[in-house]
Amino acid sequence: MTRLPHFLPALAAVLSVSILSAAFLVAKNSHRIFSSAASDIEVTGSTSQDFESDLAVWQGQFHRKAMDLKEAYAAMKADKEVVRNFLLERGIPEEDFAFLAIDMDQKFKSVPQFNDEGDLVHREQVFDGYKLTRGFKVTSNDIDLVERLSQDVTELIEDNVYITSYPPKYFYTQLGELKIQMIAAASADGQVRARTAVEGGGGDLGDLLETSIGVFQILGTNSDESFSWGGTLNTSSKYKTAFVNVKQRYAIE
Repeated sequence: MTRLPHFLPALAAVLSVSILSAAFLVAKNSHRIFSSAASDIEVTGSTSQDFESDLAVWQGQFHRKAMDLKEAYAAMKADKEVVRNFLLERGIPEEDFAFLAIDMDQKFKSVPQFNDEGDLVHREQVFDGYKLTRGFKVTSNDIDLVERLSQDVTELIEDNVYITSYPPKYFYTQLGELKIQMIAAASADGQVRARTAVEGGGGDLGDLLETSIGVFQILGTNSDESFSWGGTLNTSSKYKTAFVNVKQRYAIE
């Protein structure tokens, strides 16, 4: 009968102890290994805010056309006074409006030329006078007044002023302060989301590792406008809604 070497029983005992010790350490640290598998969490906080514009910018223009340039300019000068008096009489102070530079354009008309048989031979471009155009701009915090005037100014057509009125544009002068408040609100929202997710899984939320602010999207309230990649700034609506997202990455302890 073959006898085993005398050291094998001792070696087997040592191996058994090592295996049991390793199994104990794995079992003891399994929770730690599992917990450290996800060392951070990424969330997106968001917020929105409705607000009302506090500044209106309204623009319009009037024009004159005449064969003689001096005659056209004299008519434009008279029209400017009519528009100026209209604004002053309706309650717009002089410091709230301005007249823009005059734009001059030479106009031509196409005159057909026929032969004796009545066939069109060619069209000749004939000088048809000078057209002068001048714009004006009103900037005011009295939005209701600006809205009324933008509609009523066409009454000047009855005074032979050939005027065009464009819809007012609306702005908010406290937009910078509003953006700061919204960034703070979106950041707080992101932190709540991260803490809720981590603590719900039995962990603890650690330090903020990284954050980035998205572009602001400012749309007309209840409008069908869409977000754009570079941000949106609505100027056609008096009532607006601003949106912003803040992306954050937190450590998990």
